Amino acid sequence: MIAELVGLPYVAMATKLDLDGDTATIERDIQGGSEVLEVNGGFVLSAAKGMAEQRIPNMRGIMAARSKPLNVIPPSGGESHTSVVNYELPPAKAECKYIDAENAGELIALLHSEAKVI
Repeated sequence: MIAELVGLPYVAMATKLDLDGDTATIERDIQGGSEVLEVNGGFVLSAAKGMAEQRIPNMRGIMAARSKPLNVIPPSGGESHTSVVNYELPPAKAECKYIDAENAGELIALLHSEAKVI
């Protein structure tokens, strides 16, 4: 649905993704084998479960990362594509009404008269 709304090609259930400049090479499993696709430009991708699993760093990698410099890049000034139109606090919660378990008629009447369907 997102791909249709933004007008981009869609690739489902990708198992591998390689980017080379503006070209993406995507591999996905199909019945009886695998399929390799190349996409130029922007696209929408859904990933298979195994593609985006987190990797736990080993102790050597953690220790090596401590000594590497951290280059902080300031954000580039761009135009904002959103704006706040209105802001309101949510309504305060009403107090709870306790109804006797034997009095189902009162519960039904309250549900018909006071309950809100969202």
